[in-house]
Amino acid sequence: MTPAERAVLATSQARDLCLSLHRAFIGPRALECLRANQAARLTSAELQVALGLAWAARDLALVRAALSGLPADRIAADSVLSTFRDATR
Repeated sequence: MTPAERAVLATSQARDLCLSLHRAFIGPRALECLRANQAARLTSAELQVALGLAWAARDLALVRAALSGLPADRIAADSVLSTFRDATR
């Protein structure tokens, strides 16, 4: 493995770790906001994590409910939210 390949691999592994930590620390609180019908209070990143966790748990009713409580322009402006909306129709 060349030094450049090692650097790319290390960068990829560091990114994966950061995403895992992000989900671990933000996910539970964000998911609770979804369950409490407070999705509008979440930032885009928090909302994406919470919807992803709900999706992974196969709780499509929660995903639909959270999206239905958001303004249409917020969903339209966010490609991830739009994808969740389209996938749960």
